[in-house]
Amino acid sequence: MAAPVPFDPLIFTDDYLRVRAVPTCHTSTFVWCHSAADKGADWQFIVDPLRKLGHCNHIAFIFPYLDYSAPNDPAIRAKNEALVQKIVDEEIVKGCHPDRVAVGGYNEGLAVALLATLADPKNTINGVLGITERLALPSLAGVRKDANAQTPVFVVDRSGADGNEGKKALEAAGHPVRAVVDGSKNASSGANPVTQEELEKLDTFIHEVLPVEFAKKE
Repeated sequence: MAAPVPFDPLIFTDDYLRVRAVPTCHTSTFVWCHSAADKGADWQFIVDPLRKLGHCNHIAFIFPYLDYSAPNDPAIRAKNEALVQKIVDEEIVKGCHPDRVAVGGYNEGLAVALLATLADPKNTINGVLGITERLALPSLAGVRKDANAQTPVFVVDRSGADGNEGKKALEAAGHPVRAVVDGSKNASSGANPVTQEELEKLDTFIHEVLPVEFAKKE
């Protein structure tokens, strides 16, 4: 009898790094988009501390490889948004219910996640959440489709500004912004770009949109 294949929590593809849910627990997927200053795999570090908070064992985390080589090029922006939409679609096709999917990111990655979600014509996911110092969004006129017109947005805002410009753009388009909470106004200590306090706030948001649910093996 062949020995059982050891569980490998990491799956690498041409498009992303996937950190699988804890065995027997997978019900939800969270797609996290990196900023222009880092790479997808750089954010793998958030998984363990989030799981230690007790709300994320059932979640598979996906970290796409995005292209910021020409940030003002509409074709590059469209490619990034299409990749996020493709990943979401694949998760749903594989059996993850749309209301068990959320996307988000850091700085430019949060903008990619938002625009990809707002422009998605068919998959209604359960939330967009992230951490940002500069949530800059273009005009949303003609971008926002019905599928995610009511998908809530949760932001840990580091800017310290009285009004986050991205929040203003969303509200001007009539989009629900569930929460914008203050993040750290100081750089995180150590190698990680986020503080423990910010991770705890992110965990609170995740627990709201992807609450713990038990399922059969992934």
